[in-house]
Amino acid sequence: MSVMQYGIYLAYAPGVDLRHEGLGRYLASFLKGAAARDDVCFVLLCPSWSRDGLLALFDSEGVPRERFRIVAPKGQPWLLRLYLGWQGWRRPRPRRRPRLLTMLRNLAARLLHGLEARLVRAHDVRGLLALLLAGGGVLLLLLLLSPWLLLALFLALLLRVRRGLLSGRGRPLRRVWQRLAGALGNPKDDSLVLRLYRGMADAEAERMQALSETLPMVRAWYCPTAFWHRFHQLSAPRLLCVPDVVLSEFPVGFAAVGGERFFANFTAVESSIRAGSAFVTYSNTVKWDTLVARYGVAADAVTVIGHAPHNLQPWIAVSGVPDAVAASLHYCRQLLRQALARGGDYSAGFANGELKFLFYASQFRPNKNLLTLLRAYAALRKNHGLTHKLLLTGKRDVLPEVALFIEQHHLQREVLCLDGLSSRELAACYRLAELAVNPSLSEGGCPFTFSEALSVGTPVVMARIAVTQEVLTDAELQQHSLFDPYDWQDLAARLQWALANRDTLLQLQLRSYQQLVQRRWADVVDEHVTVLERLASAAGGQS
Repeated sequence: MSVMQYGIYLAYAPGVDLRHEGLGRYLASFLKGAAARDDVCFVLLCPSWSRDGLLALFDSEGVPRERFRIVAPKGQPWLLRLYLGWQGWRRPRPRRRPRLLTMLRNLAARLLHGLEARLVRAHDVRGLLALLLAGGGVLLLLLLLSPWLLLALFLALLLRVRRGLLSGRGRPLRRVWQRLAGALGNPKDDSLVLRLYRGMADAEAERMQALSETLPMVRAWYCPTAFWHRFHQLSAPRLLCVPDVVLSEFPVGFAAVGGERFFANFTAVESSIRAGSAFVTYSNTVKWDTLVARYGVAADAVTVIGHAPHNLQPWIAVSGVPDAVAASLHYCRQLLRQALARGGDYSAGFANGELKFLFYASQFRPNKNLLTLLRAYAALRKNHGLTHKLLLTGKRDVLPEVALFIEQHHLQREVLCLDGLSSRELAACYRLAELAVNPSLSEGGCPFTFSEALSVGTPVVMARIAVTQEVLTDAELQQHSLFDPYDWQDLAARLQWALANRDTLLQLQLRSYQQLVQRRWADVVDEHVTVLERLASAAGGQS
């Protein structure tokens, strides 16, 4: 049987942990779906710095390696190596005294103690000679330790020079020091570092493009996001996925947190769309409202391929025991305790995983509507005696307004941020949550929150947005599950009703979930392959 090969173009930035990226999880699900086909193989073209991260992602998600292979330029750029070396050097480490130095120090202490004993007992010439010999041994030991003493003197001198640079007498050098420290400490916010990174990324894209020319067996290429505009440098037929253009819908919010990076990303997305000729999206909303209406893309150039549901149950399933349900629940509580232990001093103090909580799994971004959720949560606690915690999965300081709201309303011990959850920990949080919630104002397709929560038996309330209504069409389900994302009071009322009627809501939502799970990731792959093969055949006919 002949195997058709198609390419997937990836250009993640250095240092991105793909296991915690939504696009990474989508890619893993896609490739697991591709494993059902014996006649297709996907070639993943990525930067040199992404190979190990991709393998770690696929191993953590259980993706079989038979139907894909990774191709990347050889050797990482020296600029990146230097930066990663710096980051590794400055990373805090447990303070441990070198074993050799500890041994020498203990030996010196014993010798000095022996000298003291001989000194107090010396009373004749023979005792004096013995004391001199012992003193010679101590002197020899000091000579052996002299490299360590010289190193200590050098470090003390370096610290003194640094203090001089930062003093008033060294103001020009002080500015240089501060600029260097700022660039290395917060590289995403430094214009020089951004310019250097773009230059490095351009050079890496050229190497990837040259490498793609050595892969004539790849019939067509697929890019799963519009951020990587260098995708259009590839000469073979190309299919560009545009999940959304959320940067254009919330420009002020993204500009506030992204600065120069926001403008660069927005420019890259628009360049990709203008250079593209074949597109795929997750929803009709993005096709018609974004690509066709806003960017003037021809409707027949856009194919809508919806997601398949994410099933988290396998991550927490326990088998081979008399009571699998109880064992799974116990396992989930262990996973939750494990996640809480990383969440800070307060959350690490929880002795068990039996706390009641609401759960929102999402990175912190301007379109995620976190303030509306926090306002509703704070009102329920203050006015209706809600005792549940609120568990989030983003970094609190990414959006300053979120951190400020939590502080002003004294919610530091109620709103727990658990960043970097593994797939098992994510599944456990969904399973143990009293209720899942998603207040997002804009998504490319129906949020995974619905299928992820229902797959482990947890009901969910979500924002009433077009892409969600496109998939969840049942009128009764919409009435009880969706809320106005611009009205925190409507969200509070929906949460209060859902908590009081949890079982009713769960049974209602499970009916729709059972319909959604009829769609598999293998179906998603088949539909992509159909489009890719059509592009490849058209290009072959033209040539």
